[in-house]
Amino acid sequence: MHSLKQILDKAHGFLGTTAEICFACGKNAPLNREFAGICDACARAIPWIIRPRCLACGRAIGCPDCSRTGLNERAFVMNRSAVMYNGLMREWLAQYKYRGNERYAGLLAGMLARAYVLMERELSPEGRNRHLRGGQMSRWMVHAVTSVPVSEVRLRERGFNQAEAMATGLARQIKVPYLRLLQRKRHTDKQSFKTRMDRMRDMEDAFVTGPHAIELMSRALAAAASQKRMNMVLDRSNALLPLRVLLIDDIYTTGSTVHACAEALRKHEKALGQPIEVYCLTWARS
Repeated sequence: MHSLKQILDKAHGFLGTTAEICFACGKNAPLNREFAGICDACARAIPWIIRPRCLACGRAIGCPDCSRTGLNERAFVMNRSAVMYNGLMREWLAQYKYRGNERYAGLLAGMLARAYVLMERELSPEGRNRHLRGGQMSRWMVHAVTSVPVSEVRLRERGFNQAEAMATGLARQIKVPYLRLLQRKRHTDKQSFKTRMDRMRDMEDAFVTGPHAIELMSRALAAAASQKRMNMVLDRSNALLPLRVLLIDDIYTTGSTVHACAEALRKHEKALGQPIEVYCLTWARS
């Protein structure tokens, strides 16, 4: 005679609800519909940042960095992050970044895509925000996606640039061109145990734009206009709306890295003939 468990297992099989192995926790459980490969329990454990308390850096809790005076000049408009950086997220990133577990690639890009949707809603004309230029009437969106580059040393160590992999995956999902605009001018030591001021000093002039950055940005702007994805309405200062670049990195800690990258991009505003606004989207906020 069949046991009750065997009968139930067969019934589940007929109904098409058989569980699979979650690559994150290794358990045999129903997989999540939104994020392929992980189970519902792992999906529920993701510490999303839905309503950031700091509108500058996107932190979910109180932010002492952004409340300081005289130390908060940023070359980027704002940062938003998908998740808070806790123990589980640290393990997921380590699996992908240091152990080369490619099964996490689609998951992390999908998490960024979800965060981008929240950013887009926040910055749309009907959203409650203070980042919009006067006179803008169209749906907010970026015109190009780029990423923080790694040094040749890190590239040899890991075999890939995790920020670029996330950025290209996101760009495909939101149908915006990915442009390799930045280069790392010099190798910097790991930032994990450095103070905020040491990080800021270490990142000064660490990045430059590539030789074809202006050409690539000009093409992105022209393509956006021709496909009617960019609103050409003039704002109150009679200046064209700026080129919006979405800068991707894995973790935002002090903002020193994305600040240095944004500075390098904005040095070409004069050559481009219009402002460049850099918005940062990072996978985690520490």
